[in-house]
Amino acid sequence: MSTSEAELHCEVCHLLTDHELHYTGRLLDSVRCTRCGTHVELSSRALIPAYALDLEQRLVSKPRRMMRRVARDPVGYVRQLPRAVLRQPGKFLREFRGLLRR
Repeated sequence: MSTSEAELHCEVCHLLTDHELHYTGRLLDSVRCTRCGTHVELSSRALIPAYALDLEQRLVSKPRRMMRRVARDPVGYVRQLPRAVLRQPGKFLREFRGLLRR
């Protein structure tokens, strides 16, 4: 799960305030107003099918993304590949567990 910030209009405090945006994979998972604390979450019922589609798109685009990285930095790519391959199952499990914990 990753987090970023954005300035959004809060429906509760009616002000333009900073909000924390929480992502699971590349999907927006929840939003929290840093001023009043209002927290809006998407349901896992909505997120799981969207996550499956996003995961499919990531898998389909992976060969193209790998080839771009090879073209940019072949030596760095080969050096980092074993570690990246070993990290992927854990990354997937963390994302999926994050969806199921809701």
